[in-house]
Parts: sequence; structure tokens; C-alpha cells
Amino acid sequence: MSTELIGKPTDAAWLSGLAKIMSENPEFADAYDALFGAVRLASSRASGNSILVTSAEPGEGKTTVSSCLAIAASLAGQTALLIDGDLRRSSLSAAVGSPDTVGLIEILLGQANAAEVIRPVTLAGSRPAGVFSLMAGGRKSSMSLAAVDWGKARSVFRSISQQFGIVVLDSPPVLAANDALLFAGIVDAVLLVVGAGSADRGEVRRAKEQLDAIGTPNIGAVLNRFEPKLHGRSNQPYRGYYRRSRS
Repeated sequence: MSTELIGKPTDAAWLSGLAKIMSENPEFADAYDALFGAVRLASSRASGNSILVTSAEPGEGKTTVSSCLAIAASLAGQTALLIDGDLRRSSLSAAVGSPDTVGLIEILLGQANAAEVIRPVTLAGSRPAGVFSLMAGGRKSSMSLAAVDWGKARSVFRSISQQFGIVVLDSPPVLAANDALLFAGIVDAVLLVVGAGSADRGEVRRAKEQLDAIGTPNIGAVLNRFEPKLHGRSNQPYRGYYRRSRS
């Protein structure tokens, strides 16, 4: 990744907290290592490296999954870019302390360049990793998406994406806003997050059908917040097999 693409570093305590949890909890880390491995092995990603992470409805954990997937990639030595694509509820940008800065929407509108919107993040408390960077959602509202030239935006977005090992775009839920479907047209693959115990099967199916209509490959779904005692086996016969250290 060229250093010309990135701006001033930012200290993201929330992301560092997630990285610390992954470093100290082998089971949690293994789950995201497995997800990252599955993403890398997905044949549909052969043509690119950008992934849209979304869900059918709010509250299913897509932002946490997006963040942890990007962190897992970084801990594996990849250059990772995490993008806050939720222009309506920018919880990610707020969590890392950059709620009012240029970002994705300005890139899509051609009003900013990569050096202005991409900031390297120091994941304090984690083991040595690849470069981790963040792109905020931007200062403009989601209404500005109507003015985007999506042909040009797709070209610019993919040009930026090629500078990283993996790009993870956290978007609004599919059934809550049309934004996710628009963003699905500029990425290389889609990952759907499903909240265990809270997701409605019919709405998940409807969200998948809408995403499939865009034509971008769907590389699978993540069952988030799965509790074995509630949703499956209560015992863990292989628990002792997990790594005791991330060093």
C-alpha cells in the first residue's frame, strides 16, 4: 500500500479494544480467523478484495463483524481498510472518534481523494499486525447518494481497494435503507450477517433476494451472537484444543 494514500493516524480505542479481546480470547480469535480464511478462499472473490458486510435488519451485529473481520485480516499480516458506509447511523465513525470528517461519500462524489479520507489506525494492545486503516462515512447525508455517478464511483473505489489486501465496507441494513444495494454494486462480494435468535427468516430471505438481484457474488452468511446453550450443543468437546496464546 502506498503511503501517499493515507492521511494522519487516528487513535481508535474501540477498535483497539476489539483487537485486545481477539488477542486474549482464543475461541473468539479462532472464529474470526476462520471467517477471514473462508473469505479468502471464496472463489467468487478471485476478481477483487472488497467486501460489503450488511444485514437484513438493524441490531444484528454487522458493525462488530465488519470491524473484527478487518482486525483479523490485519493480525494475519494483511493491509486492511475498514469503511464506515452507514451514512444514516455512523456508529463506527463515532466509536473511533471521527464522526465529522470527509470520507466515503466525498470519494463517491469525486469531492475528495484517498489521502484525505484514509487514516491508519494503531491497534493498541494487540500483537504486531499489518497496516490497519479506516475511512469514515463522510460529512454529507445519505441523500447525496442520489447525485453519485456510480460508473465513475465504482472505478475510483476499486482503484483504492486494489491498494489493500482486504477492504471491508460496513453498510446499513438492506431492508432499512437502499444504500446497501447501491454499495453492493461497487464491491467485489457481499457477506450477510444474521443475528441468532433475533433475525426473521422471511426478512433474511428477502434481503438476500434483493442483494442477489444486484449481481455481486454473495460469499455467505455469518450467524452472529450464537449461544450454544440456547441455539445448539451446550457442551464443547474440543474446547481444550484452542490456542492458549496468540504470540
